[in-house]
Amino acid sequence: MYSGPIRSGGVGSDFIDGYRVMGCDACGFVFLHPVPENLDRFYETNEYRERFDYDFSPSSIHRKYDHEQNERILRIGIQNLRGRVVLDLGASAGVFLDAVRGVARRTVAVEPSAMYRDYLLSRGHVCYAYPEQAVEAGEQADIVTSFDVIEHVPDPREFVRHACRLVKPGGTFVLSMPNLNDMLLRVHKAAFEPFFFQIAHLNYFGARVIPRLFADSGFLTPRIGFLHKYGVENLIRWTRYGSPGAVPEVHEMFDEQFDRHYRIEIERSGISSHLFITASRPA
Repeated sequence: MYSGPIRSGGVGSDFIDGYRVMGCDACGFVFLHPVPENLDRFYETNEYRERFDYDFSPSSIHRKYDHEQNERILRIGIQNLRGRVVLDLGASAGVFLDAVRGVARRTVAVEPSAMYRDYLLSRGHVCYAYPEQAVEAGEQADIVTSFDVIEHVPDPREFVRHACRLVKPGGTFVLSMPNLNDMLLRVHKAAFEPFFFQIAHLNYFGARVIPRLFADSGFLTPRIGFLHKYGVENLIRWTRYGSPGAVPEVHEMFDEQFDRHYRIEIERSGISSHLFITASRPA
């Protein structure tokens, strides 16, 4: 599907060669080839965060991603979180779990980074490094979440199967990841492809592959939704400069209401930046 330079880290990082993005015509699954080496070390140490977040202290991660929790909690519903056990796969510095800690009855984090696990424990969350460890410990939650994680794992179907074992019967799994049908891959393909494809993302998902991803997992048929994280100014930036960021000349032209309607229409059309999947385990 793509052969060329891909992003080596966060916004503004260098591009690297030697990888191809391959796709399956039969099912629509898309993946990076070859798989980078030493993935365990990449995520267990600070290497991943140094490359992609630069300033990766827990407080910095919270400042960077706090705003994303508003939409996530809104979509899940505070009434579905209150008094429940919530488990987050790939919890990072606990941005989501810290946001719901005062509402949930118990919060459980699965996070390979040792530094973040120390922080998570200090915040009162139960912690495991990997899903297998939580499964072996007999953990089960009313709601299992995973945001922007499955694109990083070597075996995404196994990841979903582990999630099902961690969801109580009748419980819910909420999964979000980048959307392979992001409109920017059509609007400015030449500039956006090297940015969109990156060394840390092993897998790429469009709506078409989601039923196959969940097949034989133990979940009921997933509901496929769409989430767009970026405003119209970001679209203008890509069309004009071929890069992410602000456009000072138009910054004051679009108010919050306009931006909200813009995102709603992008999501309705299925060309958003992210997929937002909800699946239930049979009671």
